[in-house]
Amino acid sequence: MNKTSWLLLLLGALGPLLGCAGIVQPAQMRLPPELAARAPEPLQGLGGGRQGRFSLGAEGGSFRRGLDRLVLMDLLARERASSSFEWQRADGSAVQASCRGRQSTASVGVLSARVQPFALDCRFSGALQASLSLAAPAGAALGTRAERSGRFESEGQVLELRSVHEVQGSSLPLAAPIGYTLWQGGRPVGAIELNGGTPRLWRPAEGEALQAPVTLAALALALLWDPAQQE
Repeated sequence: MNKTSWLLLLLGALGPLLGCAGIVQPAQMRLPPELAARAPEPLQGLGGGRQGRFSLGAEGGSFRRGLDRLVLMDLLARERASSSFEWQRADGSAVQASCRGRQSTASVGVLSARVQPFALDCRFSGALQASLSLAAPAGAALGTRAERSGRFESEGQVLELRSVHEVQGSSLPLAAPIGYTLWQGGRPVGAIELNGGTPRLWRPAEGEALQAPVTLAALALALLWDPAQQE
């Protein structure tokens, strides 16, 4: 058998495998039943860049973000995350956001400890005045699940933020967040999935009071470059 025949035979054997590889889907976050029945909306344009434009249905905007690490004498590592964006709403109004995150890790030999747990603070202005805070639990050890929880407040509306580490079809949780759920009064009202190149958003329908707060909080979470996702 000549080389051409061998090549054709090999391609024929690998064809089904290559076809299956082409349809492999990224892991999907596990959602509360109340949200799982809804159809998500893709948040287009974020990719992996430091700046650009995004779109969410008929809405969109521009963004900048970064994650920088400073190591001092091989003993202390300081990580700083930042993001800013402008959200152009369907009604023509706009909201501006500015977020700052930080954490510090001390190392001595093979031992490391988080001396400043991750914390994020966001401020929003323009058509909506709001604030967002997100933090890792105090005392969390390195190598454990990087949980985050927080709070979003906007003109009388308060949302609870919880990181999600569980994926569909698996009993093993992920170390870094695969996304976040947003809650109000113990009820899930929205979610943002971060896995894959295009985040997916579950939010209340247009015209509902919580649509704008959920959207704004989810945009801030989607734009965050969390140090846990780089470890």
